Amino acid sequence: MTTNDRTPLERVTLNDVDVSYRQSGEGPRIVLIHGLGQDSRIWREILGAWSGHETFAYDLRGHGGTSVGQDEGTIAQLGHDLLSFLEFVGPAVCVGFSLGGSIALWAAAERPDLVLGVVAVATSSVVGRSAAESMDQRIAEVQAGDAETMRAIIEQDTRSQLAGADVDFAAIVNDRILAIGDARGYLNAARAVRDMRENPLNPRLDVISQPVLVVTGSLDPWCPRRAAEIMMEHLSHAKFEELAGVGHLVTDVAASEFLAVAQPWVDQLEAS
Repeated sequence: MTTNDRTPLERVTLNDVDVSYRQSGEGPRIVLIHGLGQDSRIWREILGAWSGHETFAYDLRGHGGTSVGQDEGTIAQLGHDLLSFLEFVGPAVCVGFSLGGSIALWAAAERPDLVLGVVAVATSSVVGRSAAESMDQRIAEVQAGDAETMRAIIEQDTRSQLAGADVDFAAIVNDRILAIGDARGYLNAARAVRDMRENPLNPRLDVISQPVLVVTGSLDPWCPRRAAEIMMEHLSHAKFEELAGVGHLVTDVAASEFLAVAQPWVDQLEAS
Protein backbone atom coordinates (compact mmCIF):
# COMPACT_ATOMS: atom_id res chain seq x y z
CA MET A 1 0.00 0.00 0.00
CA THR A 2 1.39 3.41 -0.88
CA THR A 3 1.34 6.47 1.35
CA ASN A 4 -1.44 7.94 -0.82
CA ASP A 5 -3.83 5.07 -0.18
CA ARG A 6 -6.58 6.24 2.12
CA THR A 7 -8.47 3.05 2.89
CA PRO A 8 -7.06 -0.23 4.23
CA LEU A 9 -7.19 -3.53 2.39
CA GLU A 10 -9.70 -6.11 3.58
CA ARG A 11 -9.81 -9.75 2.46
CA VAL A 12 -12.39 -12.42 1.79
CA THR A 13 -12.07 -15.90 0.27
CA LEU A 14 -14.39 -16.38 -2.71
CA ASN A 15 -14.25 -19.65 -4.65
CA ASP A 16 -10.59 -20.39 -5.42
CA VAL A 17 -9.09 -16.97 -4.63
CA ASP A 18 -8.42 -14.76 -1.64
CA VAL A 19 -9.80 -11.40 -2.73
CA SER A 20 -8.42 -8.07 -1.49
CA TYR A 21 -10.70 -5.05 -1.53
CA ARG A 22 -11.17 -1.55 -0.16
CA GLN A 23 -14.43 -0.19 1.23
CA SER A 24 -15.59 3.36 1.94
CA GLY A 25 -18.78 5.24 2.83
CA GLU A 26 -22.41 4.29 3.42
CA GLY A 27 -25.50 4.11 1.23
CA PRO A 28 -26.37 2.34 -2.04
CA ARG A 29 -23.54 0.12 -3.22
CA ILE A 30 -21.03 0.83 -5.99
CA VAL A 31 -18.36 -1.70 -7.00
CA LEU A 32 -15.25 -0.42 -8.82
CA ILE A 33 -13.32 -2.76 -11.14
CA HIS A 34 -9.81 -1.88 -12.38
CA GLY A 35 -8.12 -2.86 -15.63
CA LEU A 36 -5.23 -5.01 -16.84
CA GLY A 37 -2.02 -4.60 -14.84
CA GLN A 38 -3.53 -2.42 -12.11
CA ASP A 39 -5.22 -2.85 -8.76
CA SER A 40 -7.73 -1.05 -6.54
CA ARG A 41 -5.33 1.87 -6.02
CA ILE A 42 -6.41 3.39 -9.34
CA TRP A 43 -9.65 4.40 -7.58
CA ARG A 44 -7.91 6.26 -4.73
CA GLU A 45 -9.30 9.64 -5.83
CA ILE A 46 -12.77 8.21 -6.42
CA LEU A 47 -13.35 5.65 -3.67
CA GLY A 48 -13.91 8.17 -0.89
CA ALA A 49 -15.24 10.95 -3.10
CA TRP A 50 -18.37 9.14 -4.27
CA SER A 51 -20.61 10.69 -1.64
CA GLY A 52 -23.75 9.02 -0.30
CA HIS A 53 -22.67 5.52 -1.30
CA GLU A 54 -20.97 2.46 0.10
CA THR A 55 -18.17 2.00 -2.39
CA PHE A 56 -16.03 -1.10 -2.90
CA ALA A 57 -12.89 -1.51 -5.03
CA TYR A 58 -11.52 -5.04 -5.33
CA ASP A 59 -8.33 -6.44 -6.88
CA LEU A 60 -8.82 -8.73 -9.86
CA ARG A 61 -7.58 -12.31 -9.76
CA GLY A 62 -3.75 -12.25 -9.59
CA HIS A 63 -3.55 -8.46 -9.22
CA GLY A 64 -2.63 -6.47 -6.12
CA GLY A 65 -3.43 -8.46 -3.00
CA THR A 66 -5.69 -11.06 -4.67
CA SER A 67 -4.37 -14.56 -5.32
CA VAL A 68 -4.44 -15.91 -8.87
CA GLY A 69 -6.07 -19.27 -8.21
CA GLN A 70 -6.80 -21.45 -11.26
CA ASP A 71 -6.15 -19.09 -14.16
CA GLU A 72 -8.39 -19.75 -17.17
CA GLY A 73 -7.70 -16.56 -19.12
CA THR A 74 -11.30 -15.75 -20.06
CA ILE A 75 -13.70 -12.86 -19.61
CA ALA A 76 -16.21 -15.40 -18.30
CA GLN A 77 -13.92 -16.37 -15.41
CA LEU A 78 -13.31 -12.75 -14.44
CA GLY A 79 -17.04 -12.07 -14.81
CA HIS A 80 -17.90 -14.91 -12.46
CA ASP A 81 -15.34 -13.50 -10.00
CA LEU A 82 -17.24 -10.20 -10.04
CA LEU A 83 -20.56 -12.00 -9.51
CA SER A 84 -19.09 -13.84 -6.51
CA PHE A 85 -17.98 -10.52 -5.04
CA LEU A 86 -21.47 -9.08 -5.60
CA GLU A 87 -23.02 -12.09 -3.89
CA PHE A 88 -20.75 -11.24 -0.96
CA VAL A 89 -21.44 -7.48 -0.75
CA GLY A 90 -24.89 -7.33 -2.37
CA PRO A 91 -26.32 -5.95 -5.64
CA ALA A 92 -24.57 -2.81 -6.88
CA VAL A 93 -23.93 -0.42 -9.70
CA CYS A 94 -20.65 -1.58 -11.26
CA VAL A 95 -18.07 0.91 -12.50
CA GLY A 96 -15.35 -0.68 -14.62
CA PHE A 97 -12.23 0.81 -16.17
CA SER A 98 -10.94 -0.71 -19.45
CA LEU A 99 -10.94 -4.50 -18.91
CA GLY A 100 -12.95 -3.82 -15.75
CA GLY A 101 -15.71 -2.31 -17.88
CA SER A 102 -15.77 -5.41 -20.09
CA ILE A 103 -16.05 -7.58 -16.99
CA ALA A 104 -18.92 -5.47 -15.65
CA LEU A 105 -20.79 -5.71 -18.97
CA TRP A 106 -20.33 -9.48 -19.09
CA ALA A 107 -21.71 -9.76 -15.55
CA ALA A 108 -24.63 -7.41 -16.31
CA ALA A 109 -25.84 -9.74 -19.05
CA GLU A 110 -25.42 -12.77 -16.80
CA ARG A 111 -27.02 -11.52 -13.57
CA PRO A 112 -29.22 -8.41 -13.85
CA ASP A 113 -30.34 -9.05 -10.28
CA LEU A 114 -26.80 -8.35 -9.04
CA VAL A 115 -25.57 -5.73 -11.55
CA LEU A 116 -28.01 -2.82 -11.24
CA GLY A 117 -26.27 -0.65 -13.81
CA VAL A 118 -22.86 -0.23 -15.44
CA VAL A 119 -20.47 2.65 -15.95
CA ALA A 120 -18.03 1.43 -18.62
CA VAL A 121 -14.95 3.67 -18.68
CA ALA A 122 -12.42 3.50 -21.57
CA THR A 123 -13.82 0.09 -22.47
CA SER A 124 -14.13 -2.11 -25.56
CA SER A 125 -16.51 -4.97 -26.26
CA VAL A 126 -14.51 -6.62 -29.03
CA VAL A 127 -10.82 -7.03 -29.92
CA GLY A 128 -9.86 -6.55 -33.56
CA ARG A 129 -7.38 -8.72 -35.46
CA SER A 130 -4.39 -6.36 -35.13
CA ALA A 131 -5.09 -5.77 -31.43
CA ALA A 132 -5.31 -9.54 -30.88
CA GLU A 133 -1.98 -10.04 -32.63
CA SER A 134 -0.43 -7.31 -30.47
CA MET A 135 -1.79 -8.99 -27.34
CA ASP A 136 -0.37 -12.35 -28.47
CA GLN A 137 3.03 -10.67 -28.86
CA ARG A 138 2.69 -9.03 -25.46
CA ILE A 139 1.87 -12.33 -23.77
CA ALA A 140 4.90 -13.98 -25.41
CA GLU A 141 7.19 -11.11 -24.33
CA VAL A 142 6.03 -11.31 -20.71
CA GLN A 143 6.40 -15.09 -20.64
CA ALA A 144 9.93 -14.93 -22.05
CA GLY A 145 11.08 -11.84 -20.17
CA ASP A 146 12.07 -10.83 -16.67
CA ALA A 147 11.25 -8.00 -14.26
CA GLU A 148 13.19 -5.53 -16.40
CA THR A 149 11.19 -6.54 -19.48
CA MET A 150 7.93 -6.13 -17.54
CA ARG A 151 8.86 -2.62 -16.41
CA ALA A 152 9.80 -1.60 -19.95
CA ILE A 153 6.43 -2.86 -21.22
CA ILE A 154 4.49 -1.02 -18.51
CA GLU A 155 6.45 2.19 -19.09
CA GLN A 156 5.74 2.06 -22.82
CA ASP A 157 2.03 1.35 -22.27
CA THR A 158 1.66 4.05 -19.64
CA ARG A 159 3.21 6.74 -21.86
CA SER A 160 0.76 6.01 -24.66
CA GLN A 161 -2.20 5.74 -22.28
CA LEU A 162 -1.48 9.10 -20.65
CA ALA A 163 -1.58 10.93 -24.00
CA GLY A 164 0.89 13.54 -22.76
CA ALA A 165 -0.90 14.36 -19.50
CA ASP A 166 1.21 16.16 -16.89
CA VAL A 167 1.10 13.65 -14.02
CA ASP A 168 3.56 11.67 -11.88
CA PHE A 169 4.59 9.09 -14.49
CA ALA A 170 6.99 7.22 -12.19
CA ALA A 171 4.37 6.84 -9.44
CA ILE A 172 1.82 5.38 -11.86
CA VAL A 173 4.38 2.91 -13.26
CA ASN A 174 5.51 1.88 -9.76
CA ASP A 175 1.90 1.27 -8.68
CA ARG A 176 1.33 -0.90 -11.74
CA ILE A 177 4.51 -2.91 -11.17
CA LEU A 178 3.42 -3.57 -7.58
CA ALA A 179 -0.04 -4.57 -8.78
CA ILE A 180 1.36 -7.05 -11.31
CA GLY A 181 3.62 -8.95 -8.91
CA ASP A 182 4.81 -12.22 -10.45
CA ALA A 183 2.81 -11.47 -13.65
CA ARG A 184 0.62 -14.60 -13.47
CA GLY A 185 -2.48 -12.46 -12.96
CA TYR A 186 -1.35 -10.08 -15.70
CA LEU A 187 -1.02 -12.97 -18.14
CA ASN A 188 -4.41 -14.33 -17.11
CA ALA A 189 -6.06 -10.95 -17.68
CA ALA A 190 -4.17 -10.39 -20.95
CA ARG A 191 -5.53 -13.71 -22.22
CA ALA A 192 -9.00 -12.60 -21.14
CA VAL A 193 -8.62 -9.45 -23.24
CA ARG A 194 -7.42 -11.64 -26.15
CA ASP A 195 -10.48 -13.86 -25.56
CA MET A 196 -12.70 -11.03 -26.78
CA ARG A 197 -11.40 -11.62 -30.33
CA GLU A 198 -13.16 -14.99 -30.60
CA ASN A 199 -15.79 -14.20 -27.96
CA PRO A 200 -16.81 -10.55 -28.33
CA LEU A 201 -19.23 -9.10 -25.82
CA ASN A 202 -21.55 -7.59 -28.43
CA PRO A 203 -24.11 -10.44 -28.41
CA ARG A 204 -24.29 -10.12 -24.63
CA LEU A 205 -24.75 -6.35 -24.85
CA ASP A 206 -27.89 -6.98 -26.89
CA VAL A 207 -29.59 -8.56 -23.86
CA ILE A 208 -28.55 -6.01 -21.22
CA SER A 209 -31.64 -4.16 -20.01
CA GLN A 210 -29.97 -2.23 -17.17
CA PRO A 211 -28.85 1.37 -17.75
CA VAL A 212 -25.28 1.77 -18.99
CA LEU A 213 -23.10 4.89 -19.08
CA VAL A 214 -20.25 4.68 -21.59
CA VAL A 215 -17.38 7.10 -20.88
CA THR A 216 -14.34 7.59 -23.09
CA GLY A 217 -11.46 10.04 -23.40
CA SER A 218 -11.22 11.98 -26.63
CA LEU A 219 -7.46 11.20 -26.88
CA ASP A 220 -7.69 7.49 -25.98
CA PRO A 221 -5.74 5.38 -28.53
CA TRP A 222 -6.51 2.10 -26.72
CA CYS A 223 -10.31 2.30 -26.50
CA PRO A 224 -11.18 5.12 -28.90
CA ARG A 225 -14.55 6.68 -29.64
CA ARG A 226 -15.28 3.98 -32.24
CA ALA A 227 -15.12 1.33 -29.51
CA ALA A 228 -17.76 3.28 -27.57
CA GLU A 229 -19.89 3.65 -30.70
CA ILE A 230 -19.85 -0.10 -31.27
CA MET A 231 -21.09 -0.68 -27.72
CA MET A 232 -23.78 1.95 -28.08
CA GLU A 233 -25.09 0.18 -31.19
CA HIS A 234 -25.81 -2.92 -29.08
CA LEU A 235 -27.03 -1.37 -25.82
CA SER A 236 -30.73 -0.60 -25.49
CA HIS A 237 -30.55 1.79 -22.53
CA ALA A 238 -27.25 3.66 -22.70
CA LYS A 239 -25.78 7.14 -22.55
CA PHE A 240 -22.41 8.28 -23.93
CA GLU A 241 -20.03 10.85 -22.43
CA GLU A 242 -16.67 11.90 -23.89
CA LEU A 243 -14.04 13.59 -21.71
CA ALA A 244 -12.25 16.21 -23.81
CA GLY A 245 -8.44 16.09 -23.88
CA VAL A 246 -8.23 12.89 -21.84
CA GLY A 247 -6.33 9.72 -22.81
CA HIS A 248 -6.89 6.13 -21.67
CA LEU A 249 -5.92 6.42 -17.99
CA VAL A 250 -9.05 8.31 -16.96
CA THR A 251 -8.81 7.58 -13.24
CA ASP A 252 -5.22 8.80 -13.08
CA VAL A 253 -5.63 12.06 -15.00
CA ALA A 254 -9.31 13.03 -14.88
CA ALA A 255 -10.89 11.66 -11.71
CA SER A 256 -12.82 14.87 -10.99
CA GLU A 257 -14.04 15.18 -14.59
CA PHE A 258 -15.14 11.55 -14.51
CA LEU A 259 -17.03 12.01 -11.24
CA ALA A 260 -18.74 15.09 -12.67
CA VAL A 261 -20.45 12.94 -15.31
CA ALA A 262 -20.74 9.62 -13.46
CA GLN A 263 -22.14 10.74 -10.09
CA PRO A 264 -25.25 12.50 -11.47
CA TRP A 265 -25.94 9.57 -13.78
CA VAL A 266 -25.78 7.05 -10.93
CA ASP A 267 -27.93 9.28 -8.70
CA GLN A 268 -30.54 9.53 -11.44
CA LEU A 269 -30.45 5.76 -11.99
CA GLU A 270 -31.08 5.12 -8.30
CA ALA A 271 -33.88 7.69 -8.15
CA SER A 272 -35.78 6.19 -11.09
